[in-house]
Amino acid sequence: MKIRLALGNKINNLRYYLNILMYKMYSHLKKSSGINSRERQRLLIVSLTTYPKRFNIVWLVIESLMNQTIKPDKIILWLAENELSDGKVPKKLLKLKSRGLNIRIVDENLRSYKKLVYTIKEFPNSDIITCDDDTLYPNFFVEELYTKLQEFPNNIIAYRCSLMQKLDNNKLKPYLSWASPKNDKPSFNVFPTGVGGILYPPGSLHTKVLDKELFLRLAPFGDDIWFKAMALLNNTKTVMVNEKSIEFPLIKDSQDDALWHLNVRKNQNDEQLKNVFDYFNLYKYIT
Repeated sequence: MKIRLALGNKINNLRYYLNILMYKMYSHLKKSSGINSRERQRLLIVSLTTYPKRFNIVWLVIESLMNQTIKPDKIILWLAENELSDGKVPKKLLKLKSRGLNIRIVDENLRSYKKLVYTIKEFPNSDIITCDDDTLYPNFFVEELYTKLQEFPNNIIAYRCSLMQKLDNNKLKPYLSWASPKNDKPSFNVFPTGVGGILYPPGSLHTKVLDKELFLRLAPFGDDIWFKAMALLNNTKTVMVNEKSIEFPLIKDSQDDALWHLNVRKNQNDEQLKNVFDYFNLYKYIT
């Protein structure tokens, strides 16, 4: 068993480094567009954000998003103006504009919320996929989310989820105790996490999703929590792409100051969950 596990780890590491090498090669050689050029009934958008400590790796993430079997109509990267050195966007990101990257600079810093709230506001009638800035996404990433949406058109679609559970009618079990879902059926209990990628169809979130004052007060570091609350408030269920959660490879050495250290290790998730569930009285949705 140990030998098999060690061999599996070596294969995964080899695959990881080969992918890194491939995307570095693409960066130098590839000229073709990374976005769709054919007409769709409604836009399919991939939206993400980043910050200075990941400026040196996010271009790899975007390369992986441009190497998809089904290409999105837009790939939008949201940047906060106050995090740019002398107002300049890194060259590796600017280079990707010629292949379809849409770089947007905003004058406020909403941290990880940037990846969705601005895109929803500007493109309210679009299918929006959010993803993280430290993950290499496989070439089937967009296709499988989009295919699952055709099966469940009114649901939020995700690769990586937890199963929300209650202690009683007005209290959730601690975040770290939640189990993993065991099926791919829509449920209010399914909680999607952004690192795996999440597809939000138009109208899936309540209009309060854009209330900056409220989400910064109730869940300042918990965008996944806020977006889940807005789904429940709008009677929208979540469904996993597969029967089990999928973990995509993180870019190595990208996690030293990751937000999950604050949210998970210091139990900020539980505090923020309580804030939003108490405020909107959402416990009734969780069985």
